Amino acid sequence: MSYPKKLLRLRPTKGIASDTPAHELGPNHYSIGSNVLFRSGFAQRILGSRAVYGTLPVDPVLHMLNARVDTTNFWLFFGADEVHALETSNSDEVTPSGGLTAVPQPWQYASTLLSGIPVFTNGFEKPQYWAGNVATPFVDLPDWPIGTICKSIAAYKNFLVALDIDGASGHFESQIKWSDAAEPGAVPASWTPAPDNLAGDAILSDTPGPALMGLPLRGSLMLYKRSSTYAMDFIGGNDVFSIQTLFTSSGALTRHAACDVNGQHFVVTDGDIILTDGTNRRSVGQARMREFLFNQLDQDNYENLFSIYHRAKGEVWACFPESGSQYCTLALVYDVANDSFGVRELPDVACAAVGIVNDSDQDESWAAATYTWASATQLWNRQNFSFATESLLLGYDGTAEMQDTDDAVTVGASVGRYDLHFDEPERVKFVKRVHIRAKPGYGTLLVRVGARMTPTADITWSTERTLTEPEQIVNVFAQGRYISVGVRSTGSAVWTLTGIDLEAELRGYF
Repeated sequence: MSYPKKLLRLRPTKGIASDTPAHELGPNHYSIGSNVLFRSGFAQRILGSRAVYGTLPVDPVLHMLNARVDTTNFWLFFGADEVHALETSNSDEVTPSGGLTAVPQPWQYASTLLSGIPVFTNGFEKPQYWAGNVATPFVDLPDWPIGTICKSIAAYKNFLVALDIDGASGHFESQIKWSDAAEPGAVPASWTPAPDNLAGDAILSDTPGPALMGLPLRGSLMLYKRSSTYAMDFIGGNDVFSIQTLFTSSGALTRHAACDVNGQHFVVTDGDIILTDGTNRRSVGQARMREFLFNQLDQDNYENLFSIYHRAKGEVWACFPESGSQYCTLALVYDVANDSFGVRELPDVACAAVGIVNDSDQDESWAAATYTWASATQLWNRQNFSFATESLLLGYDGTAEMQDTDDAVTVGASVGRYDLHFDEPERVKFVKRVHIRAKPGYGTLLVRVGARMTPTADITWSTERTLTEPEQIVNVFAQGRYISVGVRSTGSAVWTLTGIDLEAELRGYF
């Protein structure tokens, strides 16, 4: 008996959508994947990575900040109770002279740059700043109120804004304080409100919960609580700032759950993943990765979740600890331009930062010179970095790891689409061949197909077949109403799938 033939061409360009039942997904999504991204609309295995700056002087590293001071590029690495500044191969401890209370969790650190000056708080000591001289450690902000701490801090225009204030009068989690305006290249001289300065404070009292974080957006400072969002705008005069409630049912889940993305904020809220421009908000997680994230998020360590924008790639990484983990073990990677999600595994990451990596730059100090004066080709006072090398660093244990390098790294990666019904869910299909469309350089892939009669039954998988470049077609067999296909790799080749074709016979209705 001859059965009608059908060729199903899969060209998913919108990434992974795990929340929607696979048999209800449209043709633009994969239903499952691991260690895959969706750059230019195609599924791609994650690139390589390498450790930078050697073994870090802090272990574990809990927080990182990149800062440019004059012509020197520094990375600041924060441990539980110490801070070190690294540039090229040089490392100097810049911990405040009075020491720091040991911080048990990464989320308790908050840092910012005011006109390039690093400022941080750990929620235990007064907020600190560093002038950029490795011989001088971090010191207290001038005129910070005695006996007072803040849990978060943000730079806004030429002000510093402290959030969640605990002082001599008690703990006011909804209180914010702002400094006097700072002179260019300096930190504010005063936090004490007076007729001759702009310092002040406010209570965000109309919604519950602590003021978690502040993040600039289009001329405003967005202030996030767990379930609400405020906009803070400079207006001058006696009021100095105008503070308006924007959303009363949407805020940030953690102190590091939001990041700026080209004039919008990507925010992991208490139950969703959104993009907002301060006026409108749009869910990017609904029906795709929202349930995937919150069903796996560890309930004891959820505050270690953070979002960071990898500017060089146009991607946001929402990193979170899975159930049973303290640090981040998984990341949703959102491609902004293509509105698509990928998924990648993480090695118990505590923090991340974006900046210039210059760990392999040559030491140009006078003491290190081995060349003669006549043969010298170096430029005096040159910068020790290039703006072309901005990278994303992940911090874990005593390691800072640069992402998306050309280093050959063995990574297990997979992508799949389950429960394809060929637009005829009532009919049985017999799949006998799969054509994998991939860009050159894919190396060796492992391909299988599976089938089941209903979406709730177990999938019966075929034997996994090896596809070795330049081969593109594998003969695999599966029969059922709902057809699944999976592709994975275990080697170091970075592959890019442009599509999958399945050849099938449409059989009866039994």
